Amino acid sequence: MDRNLDSNSDAINSLLGKVIREINLKMGSGYAFEQLLDAFFDSLGLLIPFDRMGIALLEENRERIRLVWVRSKMPVDSLKKNYSSLLVSSSLKEIIDSGKPRIINDLEQYAQTHPNSESTRLILKDNILSSLTCPLWSESKAIGVVFFSSRFKNTYDNSHVNIFCPLADELSVIVEQAHLKNAFAEMEQKDRAFAKVLHDLRSPLNVIEGYLDLTASENWYESLPETIKDIFAILKRNTNSMVSLLDDISSMQSKEGTPRLMIKEIDLHDFCSELIASGRILARGKDIDFLARVAPGLPHKSEFDHNQIRRVVENLFSNAVKFSFRKTEIIFSVWHEDGKIYFSVADKGQGIKGDEIPRLFKEFGKTSTLPSEGEPSSGLGLCISKGIVEAHGGQIFVDSHFGQGSTFSFWIPIKK
Repeated sequence: MDRNLDSNSDAINSLLGKVIREINLKMGSGYAFEQLLDAFFDSLGLLIPFDRMGIALLEENRERIRLVWVRSKMPVDSLKKNYSSLLVSSSLKEIIDSGKPRIINDLEQYAQTHPNSESTRLILKDNILSSLTCPLWSESKAIGVVFFSSRFKNTYDNSHVNIFCPLADELSVIVEQAHLKNAFAEMEQKDRAFAKVLHDLRSPLNVIEGYLDLTASENWYESLPETIKDIFAILKRNTNSMVSLLDDISSMQSKEGTPRLMIKEIDLHDFCSELIASGRILARGKDIDFLARVAPGLPHKSEFDHNQIRRVVENLFSNAVKFSFRKTEIIFSVWHEDGKIYFSVADKGQGIKGDEIPRLFKEFGKTSTLPSEGEPSSGLGLCISKGIVEAHGGQIFVDSHFGQGSTFSFWIPIKK
């Protein structure tokens, strides 16, 4: 084949288009990264003269470059796959920085003028004498290089560069696709490992929680000294906090952001009675008065996820208790208006600074207001609550005055 390809441009463009179409077809069929590169290697002999083809990618914050794939018609004994070097000391740095292809038609002479280039020294040991190298791109920045190499000197010229650039674009897509697949695989592996850790942590906590509940139900429990009961109460409270934290993390880790809703018909009056009983227990631990105001005429039935909406309300109860001082007051209100049922939890605690309110309802969205007695707070509860409420088609919001207290409210549509 002629080394200069300009005189055969129509035939070359036709071959180039055919190669690209075949590669795109293989990409769409789910071929693996190395299979696609092997297909390139096998298809390009009529387009570009070469004895060796390789791809090197940047890694470690773009400070190092590694040879991730290589195919050759000759033995590869020296410059092998996984060879890496610091980019600053690599002869490839100029290509990465400039984004322009490079031709070296006499690697022996290049080695004399660049005696510190280890990669040049190694590829010469493999009997390679000329090379054509082009950057690979992703999101407008170079991510590595692809190179063709020949055992003959003076193999490449600008006509090969004109062919090589569109091929490099295709190779960039393949590399980017491989990165995405690897990233998703790593994410799935981490998710599985994380789920196992959560399970292993939750199991002993559930056992401890069960024994604490069993202890509190025994007849002899009431005869225990108050100091011992306080210890049990502290253990129970901290176990509940740990279980709640694991539930929060598990929800944030899920792909959907919130658990799947199990919508069913709920008796609103019974539901409110459950919530009031739960709120009073939580408030009792800090001698906080818990007042409940359920509006008359509340619809008897509605449809929503009982467990998830209860979780939202109990999270608001828990926060109100955490951020309030002893012997203050919490008011729980329920009412309906314009086809919506409203739930509200108001405290007379520390309140939140106005410029910090936007942090609420975000992952780990903590403010400078701290729990009044050092209780644990993950910063996840409100974010998860927002997801649950919005999944029901509702909205959650807050009205807070620093130093005076906060009112967290949400509504969900009434469905019968």
